[in-house]
Amino acid sequence: MSSSPNRESLPANHHLRCARPASGGSLRGQAALEFALVLSVGLMILVVAIQMALIGETVLALGQVNYQGARYAAIHQCATASDVAAYMTSVASPTLVGSNCGANMVVTLTDIYGSSSSSGSCASPGCEGTPRTFGSQVTVSVLYNIPASQMFLPNPFLGISFPTTLSSSEAAMSE
Repeated sequence: MSSSPNRESLPANHHLRCARPASGGSLRGQAALEFALVLSVGLMILVVAIQMALIGETVLALGQVNYQGARYAAIHQCATASDVAAYMTSVASPTLVGSNCGANMVVTLTDIYGSSSSSGSCASPGCEGTPRTFGSQVTVSVLYNIPASQMFLPNPFLGISFPTTLSSSEAAMSE
């Protein structure tokens, strides 16, 4: 008896399971295909992360300029919403102001006399309103619409929606 298996005992497709390419070509092709699939998913995740990082930078800039506006309104007791908006435009990050003098920014000033709104402007800040009393609260709220020039991905992108309207609010006591 020989140790080799009997031809009748082997399945009909045994040669397909045991076949290997002589040069390993299909294995390299499989690796290239897997790399292409992983690379495309990885690149999509990367560009979405970059877009979110740019939006996050805008949020940080908005919070900082809002703090500066609330501080300005607290120190300058007679500042109106347009005065605060002009000051905020003058100290804001180029991310927020750009070349349009803060036209995408709407500043709302709320104090003991009520609430008023103004858009950002390139005017010089002044002090033209009725003075607030010492210790009264002043709240500055900013609404910012991200322009399309700051979004490099379409919105929504592959079912992911990016925020395009950002808001921030800061309160201070008049000095």
